Amino acid sequence: MILTDVLGSLGVHNPSPIFTVLLAFHVLAGLTCVIAGAVAIISTKRRGRHPRFGTTYYWSLSIVFVSSTGMAGIRWSHDAHLFVLGAIAFTFASIGYSARRIRWKGWTSIHILGMSLSYIVLLTAFYVDNGPNLPVWKLLPTIAFWIGPSIIGLPLVARALLRHTHLIADIRATVRAATTALVIRGAG
Repeated sequence: MILTDVLGSLGVHNPSPIFTVLLAFHVLAGLTCVIAGAVAIISTKRRGRHPRFGTTYYWSLSIVFVSSTGMAGIRWSHDAHLFVLGAIAFTFASIGYSARRIRWKGWTSIHILGMSLSYIVLLTAFYVDNGPNLPVWKLLPTIAFWIGPSIIGLPLVARALLRHTHLIADIRATVRAATTALVIRGAG
């Protein structure tokens, strides 16, 4: 079977049927994330393409997270770090997605940070897990897979924040909104 051969080349020998199904969903959702995230990133920040592809990215990432959680549960000693990266990516994306949907004062910076950082962590997880098996990347040291996406991505995130936000004011507004929400909940 072709899938078994591919899994064997990636170091997964005799995978269970459940693992194989989870991996199939994981790969399809991961590819969708990479494409949808890239389209959202390069799209003009207005109604239409950007939020549509951002939403596709978010829900595909949720499938990536759920499938990676299942696979890590099956092979915890091999994949625990991937579960952690998946949880971090999904948490960042959830914060960014919520900021866009709720739109509190100062939400734009939180949206950009959350969605962008989740994309960087998604790519980090991919390269950490698959980089050593990719022909072109085999020569790189392991640390390159861990920091490469951040070295490339963080300057782009900084550029987006400078172009589209007022970062300090947005963070202050977000902290005020969160503090007010906590006070109101505590009083109620």
